[in-house]
Amino acid sequence: MQVNILAGGPTDLWPDNMFDEPGIWIGADRGAWFLYQHKKPIFMAVGDFDSLISAELTVLKKYLSESAILHVQAEKNETDTELALLNAEKQNPDIIKVFGATGGRVDHLLSNLWLMADPVFESIRDKVSFIDKTNNICFANPGEHVVKKIPGTRYLGFMPLNDVKNLKIFDAKYPLVLKDNVAKMWSSNEFIDEVVHFSFDTGVILITQTVD
Repeated sequence: MQVNILAGGPTDLWPDNMFDEPGIWIGADRGAWFLYQHKKPIFMAVGDFDSLISAELTVLKKYLSESAILHVQAEKNETDTELALLNAEKQNPDIIKVFGATGGRVDHLLSNLWLMADPVFESIRDKVSFIDKTNNICFANPGEHVVKKIPGTRYLGFMPLNDVKNLKIFDAKYPLVLKDNVAKMWSSNEFIDEVVHFSFDTGVILITQTVD
């Protein structure tokens, strides 16, 4: 099962054919309004909806059943994207794709990316991808991994989100052996073939594939 989440980020960063994705859709804040505008069935709408005017929120509440909308106070601990991910997790999905969560405010971007370092998301961490027109971002738990090249992308990056130990990147253009954690983005690597192998012992790794 695939769950798609649409957040309220800039629409010009949406991938082409985004709405052709299979599975169900969860709208986070203004993302729910975007889904309504594009006539996509909304499995759930979550957030404080502070980016909607009152008329838009009224329409959305009339369109959705009461059980399909989670309207929370603006003063909350969780971000809207985090609420969407928590509710996606409850569906026991195989794949979670998050759109509309990049661009715009940098604090929102960083908050969204570091969500996957939270232990509460350990069970879905390797199922989540943040996707926009030029970037595909996924995450890995400790162990041995294979990254498959996404058609059209050029650059490959690895970034520790917390205390990563013994990171090894084997068959990329620039191999790496890093015993101790270094808080930096290991960017601008490249595929030699169609796959790259890497491993690490502790922590969480963020992996990027990007279009130039």
